[in-house]
Amino acid sequence: MRKWAIAAIIAAAVAGSAWAAGGHLDPSGKTETIKGELIDMACYMAHEGKGAKHAKCAAACVTGGAPLGVLTKDGKVYLVVGDHSNEKPYVEAKALVGADAKLTGTVFTRGGLTAIVVSRAEKL
Repeated sequence: MRKWAIAAIIAAAVAGSAWAAGGHLDPSGKTETIKGELIDMACYMAHEGKGAKHAKCAAACVTGGAPLGVLTKDGKVYLVVGDHSNEKPYVEAKALVGADAKLTGTVFTRGGLTAIVVSRAEKL
């Protein structure tokens, strides 16, 4: 079950990145600002890896290609994806994994998965 969950998260991240490719964002998205802990989705989904004790692992996982997510204080998880026309905010968000951050971007929900195409990332 864990392998399937991790595979699903990775597939969602790839699909999300392709969906934002070339800066062709669907105009139905809504610009929002979301605050929470930046997490690596693989460890969070597999064993709820989060918090300060998991920050070093999260950094290694995201650097190794694990999808990035944001966990809000109310427990909602968003997949974080980049806009290929401007990857800088996504790279900045990845550098903050394991920390609390504020992300601004376009939020979409498709197939039960909510994602933010990040346009600004800053540490809280």
